Amino acid sequence: MPSIVDNYTEYNPKSVQLYNEIQEYTSAGYAKRAIAKIMHCSRNTVTKYLNGDFESLCRRDFRSGMDKYYNFIIKELSAGISRKDVYRKLGESGYHGAQSTAYDYMNKIIERFHIDVAVYKSSTPEVIQKKKELQKYDHLSRSGIFRFIWMNAELTEEHVRYLMQNYPVLRELLVCVREFREIYQQKSMPMLYLFIKKYKSSGIKELSKFAVGLEKDLDAVENSVASSLSNGFVEGTNSKLKMVKRTMYGRCNKVLLAAKMMYGKEIIYG
Repeated sequence: MPSIVDNYTEYNPKSVQLYNEIQEYTSAGYAKRAIAKIMHCSRNTVTKYLNGDFESLCRRDFRSGMDKYYNFIIKELSAGISRKDVYRKLGESGYHGAQSTAYDYMNKIIERFHIDVAVYKSSTPEVIQKKKELQKYDHLSRSGIFRFIWMNAELTEEHVRYLMQNYPVLRELLVCVREFREIYQQKSMPMLYLFIKKYKSSGIKELSKFAVGLEKDLDAVENSVASSLSNGFVEGTNSKLKMVKRTMYGRCNKVLLAAKMMYGKEIIYG
C-alpha cells in the first residue's frame, strides 16, 4: 500500500475503503463471487480493484472537463461573445456537461481576467460599446415607474419632477390611484360618487371604462367601501380548488378529481 494513502485530501475515501476491503477479503481466501456478494457490488468491480492501480482507482480527479476549452473560452469571452453563445459553441465542439458547470467555469475566468462579458445573446463588441455609452445616462425602467404609481415606491425628486412635467398622463394616473385609495381609507360614500362622476369623463379611455364599471356594480362597490368584511377567503379557496382542477385536467376521471378536491377542502378547513 502506498504511503501517500494517508493523505485523504487527495483520495476518495469510499474508493480507498472499497480497495482495502477487497484486498483484505482476497488475502483471506474469499472468491470474487463471494466478495461481490459481501460488498454488494459486481464481480467486474471486484476484478477492477484487484488488478487495477491504486493511484488511478482512488486518487481524486480535480481536473475539470472544461480545462481543454480554457484558451478557447478566454478568446471568445474577450472578443465580446456572451456566455450563452460560448456555451452553445462548446456544445458544438463536443462538450456534454451541464450549463451551470460551464457558467461557473466561465465566471471564474471572467473574474480572474476582469473580462467585460456580454450579457445578451446577440451581443457583439459594437453592441457592448454602445451599452457602455448608454450607462452614462440616467434612466428609469418601466417597472420602476409602475411601482412608483401603484406601490408608492421611492423616486428622487428630480425623477418625479421630470415625469410629471413630460408625461401628464402619469400625473392623472397617480392622482386617480391616490383618490381611489383614499375612498377606502376614509370609507366615504360621497367621495366614491364624486370619483365616479369625475373619471367617467376622463380623457384616458381606461380610466373612463373603470369608472363606468364601478357605476354598473355600484351596490357591490358601496358594500366594499362601507363594510370591513371581505370575500377574500372565499375567493382564495376557489382559486386553490381551480388550481387542483387545472393541474389534473385530462389526467383523471371525475371521481378521482372530486376526491382530490374534497381532500384539498379538508386541508384548507382543517
